[in-house]
Amino acid sequence: MAVRQAMLAFVSVLAIAAGASAQDAKSVVDVARQPKSAWPGPTEPVKAEGSRNIFVITCASQGIGCVRAANGVVEAGGVLGWNVRVIDGRGDPAAWNAGILSAVTAKADGIVLAAVPPMLVGDALAQAKAAGISVVSVFNPKPEEADSVFAYVRPDHVAQGALAADWVEVDSGGTAKIVLVEDPIFPELVQRGAGFRESIASCASCEIVEAVESTLATMAQRLPGAVAAALSRHPDANYVIAPFDSNGFFANEGVRQAGRIGSVRLGSYEGDPQTVAAIRAGEYAMTVADPAEWMGWQAADELVRAFAGAAPANVTVIDRLIDKDNAPDTEGWLGDIDYKAEFRTLWGK
Repeated sequence: MAVRQAMLAFVSVLAIAAGASAQDAKSVVDVARQPKSAWPGPTEPVKAEGSRNIFVITCASQGIGCVRAANGVVEAGGVLGWNVRVIDGRGDPAAWNAGILSAVTAKADGIVLAAVPPMLVGDALAQAKAAGISVVSVFNPKPEEADSVFAYVRPDHVAQGALAADWVEVDSGGTAKIVLVEDPIFPELVQRGAGFRESIASCASCEIVEAVESTLATMAQRLPGAVAAALSRHPDANYVIAPFDSNGFFANEGVRQAGRIGSVRLGSYEGDPQTVAAIRAGEYAMTVADPAEWMGWQAADELVRAFAGAAPANVTVIDRLIDKDNAPDTEGWLGDIDYKAEFRTLWGK
């Protein structure tokens, strides 16, 4: 009898803990859905003077988020009187390196790396540094030790992964069976996956039933079939979480191939236009959105600071959880603040 009572007490403690975890997750998700009304950017004005030649190297044209960030740099450059050239990185480290070396040859003033991992272009960045070129990274996490990059414009990727896990727990009622798509190449995507894994572990009845590896260079050709096969192996799977929105669309094609549209919920990150539109249409479940164009403007702000001899702002970028209940009518999530006016004021423009 004593053993049975002890077991019942243990089960009761587990149930209370699970209930507390679910309530915590719901509170986090509810807050994450709300508009971000406070200015989170830099507050120290910096004078923008003179024309500059800027190179932006994108991860690839298939990566809509890095293209959007590049578009933001171009737009901000127009305000600042800069000449901005965008190079498609094609998802290829050789192209990333070549783009940086082109900037060195052209005697550029600044380089923006749009989701190009600095550690994969270290030699080229060393040449840029030797040439006196200021470099700003967008999307990549800020390393613990200082490097040749002047500033990092990025959200908290680990927290984004944890938020996606909280949403899965709440949305599923704590019973999710998840196919997790992971990209091992880009550090920010690795961090999102790690944050997701750590957070979902607190959901006692949730389970990652399979992890599917995917890369930017191969996702169009391989990811749909890989997701379809994973879903066939796990007929109880009811969620697919992808590391970014463009990847999520190929993952969704895999859901379609498996005949599981309607029974499998898809989530990802970045808040790109096609994803937000699909959420509004009920064809996609959730994205943890970054204001990518805003990030391009913020990268331009960091270059202004570099040219002025000021310290980098290194401000963490805001994000917002978007689902059908709060999906905006805009082309993607652009942020809930007039960030362009804020940056113009900071620059005296």
